[in-house]
Amino acid sequence: MSDPAAAPAAGRAGVRLTAPRLAAPRNGTAPQAAAGGKTPGAGGMWPAIPAKVADQLRPLLPALVDEMVAEIHASVAEYARPGDGSYAHAVRRGAEEAATQFVDRIADPSTSWDQAAAVFRRLGEAEASEGRSLEALQSALRAGARVALRRLTRAARWMDAPVEMLGLLAEALFVFLDEIAALSAEGYAHAQAQVAGELQRRRRRLLGLMLADPPAADEAVAEAARLAQWRQPRLVSAVVLAGHAWPGGPAPALPGEVLLDLDRSPPVLIVPDPYGPGRRDMLERGLRGLRGAVGPPVGLREAAKSLHWAREALDLAEQGAFGGYSIVHCDDHLTDMVLRRGGDLLDRLEARRLAPLRAMAPARRDMLAETLLAWLETGKSSSVASRLFIHPQTARYRLHKLQDLFGDQLDDPDARFELALVLRARNPGGRAAPGTRAAPGTRASQGAPGI
Repeated sequence: MSDPAAAPAAGRAGVRLTAPRLAAPRNGTAPQAAAGGKTPGAGGMWPAIPAKVADQLRPLLPALVDEMVAEIHASVAEYARPGDGSYAHAVRRGAEEAATQFVDRIADPSTSWDQAAAVFRRLGEAEASEGRSLEALQSALRAGARVALRRLTRAARWMDAPVEMLGLLAEALFVFLDEIAALSAEGYAHAQAQVAGELQRRRRRLLGLMLADPPAADEAVAEAARLAQWRQPRLVSAVVLAGHAWPGGPAPALPGEVLLDLDRSPPVLIVPDPYGPGRRDMLERGLRGLRGAVGPPVGLREAAKSLHWAREALDLAEQGAFGGYSIVHCDDHLTDMVLRRGGDLLDRLEARRLAPLRAMAPARRDMLAETLLAWLETGKSSSVASRLFIHPQTARYRLHKLQDLFGDQLDDPDARFELALVLRARNPGGRAAPGTRAAPGTRASQGAPGI
């Protein structure tokens, strides 16, 4: 189609844009267009433009589409792909749909919006799938709108349209631009959610492979890590959270490289490079308000071991071994965890080494056991007194009593080590505050407080 500006003057008389005429009021009520010059359309309020204007604009569409495509290729670098036929087709398809739908809306504001909506949602989805922001697509929409406005202005001059009509067309163009931009953003958000959901599923599968016992094949883990876009670190720590299920609400605020599966029972995380700078503080902040345990750092093939130790530490913490706690780190409590593994053998060792205290009344037995542990750990009566908040003379009296009861055992390095072992095993977490002692022979893990 030739440029309207070049058309002979004689041809202009047959094509003339006219201002809208409002119908006469019926029963004293003006039509809706009289209130604001707008009618409800498929995508929102639409300026009231005579339907015949669409017939006058429709012959201009092929040239308009060509100019829109050229402008988009020239002004939006991301869409300038001369050798990519499929991409050029997509740009032209979008331009054709936009121009056609705009004129169809002028002809009938209630025309179906479904086809155009699908096209522009797909354009938004394509941007997300290629990993770009929406800025390129929005720039393309604005470029197309600039071309359309120029064409409408030239057509209005050519057809001797009143200024009011040009204003209504410009308003309709801006409304239409907002609508297709919103549809593109909707498609973009939908695609992003799908991509994020798929990535999260892949990361949960990776976590499951890493925690498998026996370990999964290195090749399987490497491929799962590639699909999950996860860089394999040298060391990882497993983290287990208290409770059998995630309590709901947003996920912990942790960096993207932390793998997590909140649907597990109990919920589990894998933290890369757990001893890296600031990593411990990162975990404390991200898990604030939650309770859990962090397993020791291990290689990728030993992640299941880290999880096992984390569960044991959490079990100890749940029994009160570490007092008030939020996040427990296994490496801070290795001795207590090793002692807890003693089981029946530790019971036998306790029965033998603490036999001199067995016949005593519970309160006195507790007092002397606490004093003995304090002496074994400090080696001086003055330190015993300050640790137990007692008078030095009282500490000396108790130590003399213990010397009488245990005799040569207190001079034997092996016996002292075993005594410290069984007393510490009954006091997980180390030192107990005065008044929170448990009798030797009664495990703290059975509900009694530590010595």
